[in-house]
Amino acid sequence: MRRAGKRIFIRDLEERDAEMLYPIWSDRDVVRYLNMEAAATIEEVRSMIYMLRTLSGKKKAFRYAIADRKTGCIIGTCGFNEWDNENKRGEIGYELGQGYWGKGYMQEALYMMLSHAFQEMKANRIEAKVLPENSSSIRLLEKLQFQKEGLLRKYEKINKNYCDVLMYSLLKEDQPFLAD
Repeated sequence: MRRAGKRIFIRDLEERDAEMLYPIWSDRDVVRYLNMEAAATIEEVRSMIYMLRTLSGKKKAFRYAIADRKTGCIIGTCGFNEWDNENKRGEIGYELGQGYWGKGYMQEALYMMLSHAFQEMKANRIEAKVLPENSSSIRLLEKLQFQKEGLLRKYEKINKNYCDVLMYSLLKEDQPFLAD
């Protein structure tokens, strides 16, 4: 997939992206709400990209690089951590380098990704699991008109602890401008 917005474009994640992703995925502040540890080496980043590309090849997950249109530099990633083709649903995930926080970049990226999901992938439902203390992500999901469905108690293991997560969803009929 490749889509371009005003300031960014999103494209399939590639092995050559490891060098640009390492500063992002090794930043503890960036990954603190994710179900992954901060990368200690560039080899860990390469391994993660390889795993994500393998899952993409099997159509079980999809991850996209978010790049600055002017420079081509990667500023983060977004995608579907899980994809259920039979039920046409996926769980979104995303992260952005700190220098780009609070400037609308992720909203632009997710709008393109969601448009792709509902239009090309024929998604019926997109889910988002977010830690209750991740107020920035919650605000973003609500701007995109995701609906809060409830609290999943001790649902995911993050940094060796089981954590509560909030479940949000966006249905195809919730976003008619994203649908066919």
